[in-house]
Amino acid sequence: MAGSDGFFGTRNPQAVLKHGILTRYAYYFAGRAGHATGGRVAFIDGYAGEGRYDDGSEGSPLLLATQAERAELIRRDSKLAFVESDESRRARLESTLEEAAVAPDLVMDQPFESVVDDLLHRYDDRAILIFVDPFGLGITFDTLERLLAMSSSRRPIDVLYHFSLLSVARMGRAAIGQDPSSPNAAQLDAALGPVDWRAMLADVGPETGASTQAAVRVGRQFSEAVKERTGVPSLGIPVRQRPDHQPKYLLTLFTKDPLGRALWDFADVAGKAHVDWLPHCSPPDYEANVEALRRSGVMSLFGADPPPEHSEIERDAKNAATRYLEPHLADVIDQRGSFVPVEDIEATYGDLLGRARETHLRSALKVLVEAGRVDGNATGAFRSRAFQSRSTSI
Repeated sequence: MAGSDGFFGTRNPQAVLKHGILTRYAYYFAGRAGHATGGRVAFIDGYAGEGRYDDGSEGSPLLLATQAERAELIRRDSKLAFVESDESRRARLESTLEEAAVAPDLVMDQPFESVVDDLLHRYDDRAILIFVDPFGLGITFDTLERLLAMSSSRRPIDVLYHFSLLSVARMGRAAIGQDPSSPNAAQLDAALGPVDWRAMLADVGPETGASTQAAVRVGRQFSEAVKERTGVPSLGIPVRQRPDHQPKYLLTLFTKDPLGRALWDFADVAGKAHVDWLPHCSPPDYEANVEALRRSGVMSLFGADPPPEHSEIERDAKNAATRYLEPHLADVIDQRGSFVPVEDIEATYGDLLGRARETHLRSALKVLVEAGRVDGNATGAFRSRAFQSRSTSI
């Protein structure tokens, strides 16, 4: 696919963040979903690539292998399946795995969509996490619907899906007015299913970021359509190269968690990955991030040389998140009268979805409760409790 040739040179900042989320969630999934299958778990990387970047950093296959090994400590029997249809990338993947002493259950040489049914059959007694991370548009809507429809409490299937905002915006704008059978239009129709992407992209103005924001709306409707067809909810984390940039894609988790906690915990996982991501950016991106965060008042300590300690980043991130979340949550609760955080995770985090953490939410809500601005209990499992506006509770 176009644009993939240089993808495995050096990890860009988005990949660092994406992989931080993937590794944390994979281990979390093994613990949570593995309960339903007697500890049997499978990780499937549908677009595995070469396994390692030219700069030596690990790609998703090695990262998943590490989490499978970690999961053994919590009595999980994990299988690994890597799918890579490109012959040269697959050859390098196999060499990488051999060098790292990783022995996957399968390395498959066909397009992911052509083997996904075989994989589901092979792992029919396992909880399955499927990582869908292509270079452009992902799998077809029909394939995603079929995957999720097979998920159950006895055999959970979660899909971590790279929804490319750049591809939707670029291809969608190019396809407007073209024949429906044109390549761009046909690919978008297959990937987005019932979503009316033409209507959402047709009147996008020339303003900076307008196409991306329209693609975000397409992504939200896409998730809503998936939920309507399958009953599986999702949460999309915006992934950016720099904090002040438009997102390039939504790293979206689709999960039918019977306890209703997975999406909430996924948001917290993303917040943890975000804090770890900043110091590992390339120097130009690091400096740009520092400056953007300083301008916004997020992290006043940044800019020191060498970079601040992780504890300093954590502390400043908490302070900044609390400053944003206090008025934000007060507004949300006032507008709705009564609000349960877990029932609308996007509204709970607001602009800090993927950046803030559960502990930041708890701190902000405690301040609001102690100040008498809202009624509720911000201790313990506060996510599932109702918080009421003082204007409606008095």
